[in-house]
Amino acid sequence: MIIGVDIDNVIADTEKELRRVLYEKRGVTLKREDITSYSLDNIAGIEREDLKEILSMFNDGDVFLNLDVIEGAKETLDLLKQRHRIELVTSRPQRAEPQTRQWLERHGIPYDELHFVTESKLNGITYELFFEDQEKFACELAEEGSYVLLFDAPWNRHVEHDNMSRVFSWADVYKFCFPPCATGH
Repeated sequence: MIIGVDIDNVIADTEKELRRVLYEKRGVTLKREDITSYSLDNIAGIEREDLKEILSMFNDGDVFLNLDVIEGAKETLDLLKQRHRIELVTSRPQRAEPQTRQWLERHGIPYDELHFVTESKLNGITYELFFEDQEKFACELAEEGSYVLLFDAPWNRHVEHDNMSRVFSWADVYKFCFPPCATGH
């Protein structure tokens, strides 16, 4: 089976670093629940010019080097990699590839291929299963027949689809991929 996996807010705790940078650079204090739009539109305390500067820092790539791995991601991906093909698919800019590969290697994140996409995560690969947090991509993949495990976030709480299940942690992903009857536990 081919499993597609997003990086930001699925493997890497990007949202936490974004909130830290917003506080450090602009004095804006946000809780996770305050981020109700993936594009950060209409978030209190963030001006459009400030947002452009902050996003430019992320798009340059160096910010990605300091991200934490979300708890359980590496361990679950290690187990999945033993049986399946893992394709990482990110909407990070292509110029962040060196930092992205460095971060993945430093943290021992297993994968077979790494893809950088901007408009669509439908890149000619048929994913049987995909782990995602962004509404646009999750819906697009589900519509095309991939089963999507949607990582719960304030910016995607309104999203539902027959080919989609909401997960709240990598422990939920593990339970979905390795049910007790399949593992003998």
